[in-house]
Amino acid sequence: MTSPPNEVELSAERWLPVAPDRIWAQCTTKQGLESWWSPEDLRTTVKRIDPRAGGELVLAVRYVPAMLGQRREDAFRAAGVPISFALKGTFVALEPKRKIIFALTLSIDRTETGIETVTELDFHPQEDGTHVRLHVRGTSEPHMLAQGKANIEGQLERLARSLGVEASRMP
Repeated sequence: MTSPPNEVELSAERWLPVAPDRIWAQCTTKQGLESWWSPEDLRTTVKRIDPRAGGELVLAVRYVPAMLGQRREDAFRAAGVPISFALKGTFVALEPKRKIIFALTLSIDRTETGIETVTELDFHPQEDGTHVRLHVRGTSEPHMLAQGKANIEGQLERLARSLGVEASRMP
């Protein structure tokens, strides 16, 4: 499938030495998502999670105060750069322990417009582990282009750490 010209698609894959049910729990529970969703300088709080087709997913993301510091927070505010933002959306499809698809809108400013993404996580059981593929499709805009690939690769690394394992890159 080819993306429309105003969209970008990003993918990352890892092999994790755990069963799919452990990964599934990290992706469909409040405690699980909060443990790996954000980079280290951000914290995610799951406000709502209803992991079923049509179910709601609402995340609040904020810079960690210790990482930001009061001077930097003041500088961010003076420049109009948000120190927190929201992700709101729905689960589009779920195949237990195999696939999760959700659509989210990232609101990073005070306007009504946001960055829309569709995220797909596929889990393929293999001997002694699971092949995980994270695929994100979204609007081609500066945040997605600058942070997108590094963020999804980081998400899979953080997912592995939240499970207490090391991820291996796929060949």
